Amino acid sequence: MLNKKVSIIIATRNRAESLKQLLESLKKIYILGDPNIEVVIIDNNSTDNSTLDLCNKYPVVYIKENRKGESFALNTGMKVSNGEYIINTDDDVIIKDKNWVEKLLQHFTKNKNLGYVSGNVCIFNDKNNVANLWEKKGGLSKGINSKLYKNIDLIKDYKMIPWPINKIAAGANNMISRKVFDKVGPYATFLGGGSPIGHGNSLEFVYRVIKAGYDVEYDSTAIIYHKHPTDKKSLKNKLYTYGVGNSAYQLYIFAKHFDFRSLYWGLLGHHLYVIKNLLKSFFKKYPLPPSYVLKSLEGSLIGTFSFILKYPFRNKKIYP
Repeated sequence: MLNKKVSIIIATRNRAESLKQLLESLKKIYILGDPNIEVVIIDNNSTDNSTLDLCNKYPVVYIKENRKGESFALNTGMKVSNGEYIINTDDDVIIKDKNWVEKLLQHFTKNKNLGYVSGNVCIFNDKNNVANLWEKKGGLSKGINSKLYKNIDLIKDYKMIPWPINKIAAGANNMISRKVFDKVGPYATFLGGGSPIGHGNSLEFVYRVIKAGYDVEYDSTAIIYHKHPTDKKSLKNKLYTYGVGNSAYQLYIFAKHFDFRSLYWGLLGHHLYVIKNLLKSFFKKYPLPPSYVLKSLEGSLIGTFSFILKYPFRNKKIYP
């Protein structure tokens, strides 16, 4: 049993059946029902009562958040939860490891300057060819090797290029302490699912954790399983959305923090990175076929222009 109070926050919208599978997986390994773990479901303005009806059958905290956007839901979850440590995960994952929470928590016990730890996100539906195609490219996993990123090394080694946040941030599998959240502040409501830019809120949050002076870490053994896209159109849409966010969130960082490394990456650097992968794919030296990488490139280019068109430069307080 844990000796720390932990809250697990799950933002969801119109996916009661998927949420049920997640809750059943937590129940099976006795995470759901542990007196030191609270599970908080934030219903992000679902269009029916199926999520509420489902939550009434489980020992969870149910909160309705009517403002559309994943970041609004996560921020509300942070406010209403009681845990000293907070896990954020998604409604389309399955948890199999009964020690998952302990594996994330142990890093904060060992390192008092740790601000954020992410875990491994692996494929659940590994019998599907499209899902396996994305997993072969890397999917949502950060790799098989765990790594601690000391803040002093990040500051010293990344003077000219952005911090390697994409190797750390995992929106579906991460833990922070309440102390860090109170210091760093809420998730950016301009970014994330349902927001003007549909991806990038977790990446931008980790940027602020590092900027605040904390270490960050990735634990490859803290594994959860994600339901990857199962058809070509869905995967291409996912890659497009990530492409949009990966360039736009860098420009958001520049607009908020005047970090010129992010300005370059948002205007040009990420596009060149995707073009390099596209060239590799033409010569079959990249896991994804060219048509998929083209969707990433399209999203990356659109992300730059979407940010410029949508971001309220004259009133930044609209999106805190």
